[in-house]
Amino acid sequence: MGGSYPSGLLVRRFGFARRARALAVVLSLAPLAAGSAALVGAGEAFAQPSKADEAKSRYMKGVELHEEGDFQAALIEFRRSYELVPNYHVLYNIGQEYFQLGDYSNALRTFEQYLADGGKRIQPERQTEVNGYLDKLRGRIATVNVKINVEGAELRVDDQVNSSPIPGPVVVSAGKRRFEVSKQGYRTIKRTEELAGQETKELVFDLQPETMITNGDNKQIIVVGGGTPPPDDGPPIGPIVGWSITGALAIGAGVFGGIALSNQSSLDELKREPGHTEAELDDAASNARAMAIATDVFIGAAVIGAGLSTYFTIDAVISSDKKDTTKGEAKPTAKVSFGPGSVGVSGSF
Repeated sequence: MGGSYPSGLLVRRFGFARRARALAVVLSLAPLAAGSAALVGAGEAFAQPSKADEAKSRYMKGVELHEEGDFQAALIEFRRSYELVPNYHVLYNIGQEYFQLGDYSNALRTFEQYLADGGKRIQPERQTEVNGYLDKLRGRIATVNVKINVEGAELRVDDQVNSSPIPGPVVVSAGKRRFEVSKQGYRTIKRTEELAGQETKELVFDLQPETMITNGDNKQIIVVGGGTPPPDDGPPIGPIVGWSITGALAIGAGVFGGIALSNQSSLDELKREPGHTEAELDDAASNARAMAIATDVFIGAAVIGAGLSTYFTIDAVISSDKKDTTKGEAKPTAKVSFGPGSVGVSGSF
């Protein structure tokens, strides 16, 4: 290798002669520098023969995926390779992929770790190159001071997880970031924040206890704040009574209507048969007329009852969604009155 970094991939040490000819190219990452930036070669990353074969294989696969433009898949392969063999050279490649994906905060952390782990073993030219990346990345990150009222809560920023208490400021990429704070027994808080480059912002998350209580209908109620749920008053009585009375009036109208029809039929028969006195005919006509009036009264009362029941039903639905907290407010009332041949309703609404 000599004392300088190659511009291509060195794989001959692993016996991949054919592969070397195909992969010995400069891997240019335009967003990182005005010129070209080469990924660290496989021979450079895995110079020791004791490195695991799987780490080598995953590294080479990452190089192929990078050449194909699949930076997300390449990042995964490089990270797997580093997990198997923590070689500081691979951190350079991982940082490149993070930069390509716009994950500036992770790119910054990875390049900083690369310089720290490599130390004096990194060539001066490479150190200058990476320091240039860091200067550019620092203009594309934001710092967030997160405060959570409950210790042990989980903070998730996009796909990254931290646990409170947070050891220090959270460094995130500029742009829209999704924050989620959760802990068992507390209501999860989700928030999206827009963060500009080099901005410092404080975010406060106040988790509220969450209690699951089962009511009489075996329904679980979530109570935020750890208190007790409001008493279950059950279904509203007004609509039930109203519809019950309306049903009874409708049945009464049917009964009296049937009697009225029967009396009218009897009257018609008396009129057709000879020998009946005028008094008998008048008595039959009076009975038929009385039953007809009663039928009309019950029909009218049933119609009014249906209207009132509908009103109280709608009022009960609205009240259940938004309870009235004003004391002393008059509630709707209604009263049905009957008279000879008439029916009426009075009250306040």
